[in-house]
Amino acid sequence: MLCPEICLFLGYWYSLCKGNSVPQRGQLDLRELTSILPWMFILEMAPDGALRYRLAGSALESAMGRGMAGRTYSSVFSETEQGSVMEEMYATALVQGCGILRTGTFQIEADSNFDLEVLSLPFIEERAMGGVIMVGVVRPFEVNNQGFIDKWGGFEQSLQQLLVVPSPRALMEEHLSKRVKDLLDSLKVTLRAIDLPKVIEIDRKGQHQLYTAIPSLSLANIDTSFQHH
Repeated sequence: MLCPEICLFLGYWYSLCKGNSVPQRGQLDLRELTSILPWMFILEMAPDGALRYRLAGSALESAMGRGMAGRTYSSVFSETEQGSVMEEMYATALVQGCGILRTGTFQIEADSNFDLEVLSLPFIEERAMGGVIMVGVVRPFEVNNQGFIDKWGGFEQSLQQLLVVPSPRALMEEHLSKRVKDLLDSLKVTLRAIDLPKVIEIDRKGQHQLYTAIPSLSLANIDTSFQHH
């Protein structure tokens, strides 16, 4: 199951609109999320179509050894094929107005290896390009960069799961480019939808130990219910 920090943000987002609509940016009260703020970030679409960090938490910036606000996603992560594909996935999810949850592993340098969980959820903000921003949180990991040494461009990731978080709009397979589909096929990663109410219930009841996998649904099972909203 997911780490407590991911569950906290997912549950908070769900409480705003129950997944029936995309919440407004004004509804986001960071005072409710103080324990995870160092691990949070905001992505927005720039006028040129690039994904840009509006802000990033102190723990993330410390790990990277550089300020991330105002930087493009591609300048950090897209030199690898998986990083480039994730940039496209985030951009597509932002346009569709739905969330993305990804799991896997990552390295910042050769001798480090961490579990990866990144949850990015949509919020409506009129001043943003396209009217939507993505607010996210990263599973905490041990940061050993007290000297704030520049690790820019050294991030490598390995994708294991990719789940859509319906809002209720959903990113479907037909929204993906051939390049993304081909990579997911090569990794044997199937795009699915998180079973949001089930995950919220598991977290509320503290039953994480009963589940080794994140409850999810086939996208085919949400076609009808989510495409008419």
